Amino acid sequence: MKTRLSLPVLLAGLFLTLALTGCATTHATTPEARASEDALSHILFDYDADAFTAYNMRNSGRVDITFARDVPDGLYSEMMEELRAHPDIRGVRSARTGPACGLF
Repeated sequence: MKTRLSLPVLLAGLFLTLALTGCATTHATTPEARASEDALSHILFDYDADAFTAYNMRNSGRVDITFARDVPDGLYSEMMEELRAHPDIRGVRSARTGPACGLF
């Protein structure tokens, strides 16, 4: 028995998988989340970190951020200190489990 999947079915599956992974930014819907996302975006911009981070913003203003696994220890520590010290960011949960970005 031959099973044949069409391109639209494969693309829909890929889209659903990517949508459920939590790697993309969610839109801030509360004042706390908007303030936190604004602070986070400024910090990420200062480090030009788009290539080696992905984050999810919680409505509470907490941030879940994933760094590429090859980010140097010093850079990771420096960014985490800045994120945790910012008064508009209510909390940070981080991981260094993202794909290697090749910049380091």
